[in-house]
Amino acid sequence: MDRENGYSPQRMLQIIRDRCEYIMRRGSTLNNPHIPASYFNGWEKIIDNHASKLRQYLDQYLD
Repeated sequence: MDRENGYSPQRMLQIIRDRCEYIMRRGSTLNNPHIPASYFNGWEKIIDNHASKLRQYLDQYLD
């Protein structure tokens, strides 16, 4: 904790980034099997604007 009563938004963002990096390097979580990179062959890569692109794809899927 970087504050007396919890975490600042900046610290929470850093914790999430660190966790995501760890999971991406590891390739799986304890409750999920490893997903081989070949599974994603043919998927459109999200190279920039990750959050907005993901929202766009999700909206298209839900429509």
